[in-house]
Amino acid sequence: MRWFVLVLSFVLASLVAAGPADDPLDEALGRVGFTRDDLGWRPPGWWVRFPRGITHKLGHFDDLFAEPTAVVPYLKVLGRAVKTELSEKGLNEETRGAYGLYRLTHLAGINRKFGGIRPYSPNLTAKPTPLDEAILRLYRYAGRQTKFVTFNAESPYPLLEKTLREKVATLPPELSRTLGQLVLNVVEAHRWTTRAFRRVPLAQRIAVRRLPLNLGMESVDALEYSPACDDVAAAWDEASLWYAAGKCVAAMDVARRKLKPAPKVRFDWETPLGWIRVRGSGKDQIDGKDSLLIVDLGGDDEYVGAVAGATPQQPISLCLDLSGHDMYRAKRGALGAAVCGVGILLDVDGRDVYAAEQHTQGAGRFGFGALIDLGNEGDEYIARWSAQGCGYFGVGLLIDQGGRDRYYLHADGQGFGGVGGVGVLCDGGGDDAYIAEPDAKKSGRPSYHSEKKISVSNAQGCAMGRRGDGADGHNWAGGFGALLDAGGNDTYTSGNWSQGTGYWFGVGALWDGGGNDKYEGHVWSQATGAHFCIGVLIDEGGNDRHTSHSHNSIAFGHDFTIALLLNEGGNDTYYTQREGLGYSINRSVAMLIDTAGDDDYWAKNAPGAARYDKRFSDRTALSTYWVQAKSIGLFLDLGGKDSYPKHAKPAADGQAWGDPKDSKNGPANNHSVGVDMEAGARKIDWYRRAR
Repeated sequence: MRWFVLVLSFVLASLVAAGPADDPLDEALGRVGFTRDDLGWRPPGWWVRFPRGITHKLGHFDDLFAEPTAVVPYLKVLGRAVKTELSEKGLNEETRGAYGLYRLTHLAGINRKFGGIRPYSPNLTAKPTPLDEAILRLYRYAGRQTKFVTFNAESPYPLLEKTLREKVATLPPELSRTLGQLVLNVVEAHRWTTRAFRRVPLAQRIAVRRLPLNLGMESVDALEYSPACDDVAAAWDEASLWYAAGKCVAAMDVARRKLKPAPKVRFDWETPLGWIRVRGSGKDQIDGKDSLLIVDLGGDDEYVGAVAGATPQQPISLCLDLSGHDMYRAKRGALGAAVCGVGILLDVDGRDVYAAEQHTQGAGRFGFGALIDLGNEGDEYIARWSAQGCGYFGVGLLIDQGGRDRYYLHADGQGFGGVGGVGVLCDGGGDDAYIAEPDAKKSGRPSYHSEKKISVSNAQGCAMGRRGDGADGHNWAGGFGALLDAGGNDTYTSGNWSQGTGYWFGVGALWDGGGNDKYEGHVWSQATGAHFCIGVLIDEGGNDRHTSHSHNSIAFGHDFTIALLLNEGGNDTYYTQREGLGYSINRSVAMLIDTAGDDDYWAKNAPGAARYDKRFSDRTALSTYWVQAKSIGLFLDLGGKDSYPKHAKPAADGQAWGDPKDSKNGPANNHSVGVDMEAGARKIDWYRRAR
């Protein structure tokens, strides 16, 4: 009887693992005897030469690496957050004292990096308070005097309290009280920010600010090790910093609802924590140097200097602009950037231009940097490196509510997760153009994968770690880099390493919520990756065009990579000059899945291919983890009348194909699978977990 129960349990477990018979993905996997359990890896410690000692790995990586199908709901949840929280309802829906921006910055940024805080509430406690009273409380918090007494008499100068009250008296009372409330909330956030680095000497914080090389440039092949990064990572208190960041986002969002245009306003005060500058709704020029808080009530303004740029010496720097067509200019470390602190720029309305060089427009290095632009008039973002949603050991966010926007940079951004960091670009909709300069002569970042003619982009949903196994052994995991666009007819243009691409224990992702989109890249673009990573691209509808002008692209995985391209609906075209379209080499899981529409496919190979390597079968090698692993190149098209090039036979509409019977792939647990089927009512259940 016990024997019968054991056998029955095994059979039932196998049926559950195999999944329902009408699931098209399970059917395709079953053609080679695979189930979802056979996808991905959880490498044991006895796999000799498999990279170990990978530090700064984010919490989601190992589980997604072991369960590749989970990347779909993981990314769709983020896409849903962008659509929900950037809608008018989301932006105006209050929950426990916070609105949609607080929830979105947490879900898209902080929660990808740190799971100890959930977005229940920022716990803002400050009440409306006259600005002069709030500033005096700031002085007391900083341990600074506001009255000066000597020889038993108050000094005739400076009369700080009297002068402050006189200046504040020129402001409308309601404006003063709203600003005072904002200042007190910022003071509380400052308390938590300083706690975050209480164990980190200032010299170390300055060292990570002044790294010899841009981390996006240094990391990939381990050009120059910076021990200060490891030192700060070992000592900082992350929870306190992310708590402070959430408070700042929520406090600014609350203030922007209360503030009203006031034309004749000008207030400047240098506090112990930095300058507070307030301007009315006229046409102003504002210097952001050493600023704690800038508030502009409207008008077409010009900003210069380190606006919203936090540093070790200026750990919080915030800017709130209510309206107007504004121009922001800076060099580096500005426009929503932070090193060991919190830097946030919130522009509520207008057609704005943001121009800077590097570490800007939503960049965080051991900090929280965010550029948030609301409104739907269309904005322009111009930068060179480490920008537009870029994180190294920290969180960098660029959030744009909508409109016809243009994003341009040279490299390392538009959703770039550098070492141990989270970089996300969220766009709520509109016909947008994303450009990561492909010309190496213009970017100065030539790629040896393209004869040094095409640029290393590291952009548009890319995550790159520091690969130290061939250098000094300091292996830092890549982070989470994502570009999330809620809809519109968008264009994505880039060089190499882009559009949902990972490298060295990083997760790169691109999600597009719908529209007729154009994806144009080169090597390692559009759901690709190399060396122990994850690259995913999900498009949720529209007639899309995927083009690669080179090789190793469009659902291409190399060396233990999970590469997944999912396109849900529309008449789509896919073209790559050489191998791709669900192509696996060196023990990877590469999958291209199109769920509907009349589609056109072109590659050098038949879609869904896994290249054999003799190391898969070499049991005499000094390292055998390639023998003990499994891999697959899978292509699945559901529905529609589809076309394939003649040289790709037996690939054809309504057919299935794979490895020939005499292939060495089967015995090596390496499989090529191609299936073009009519879907009917059948759908892939992405939410059903593997065992």
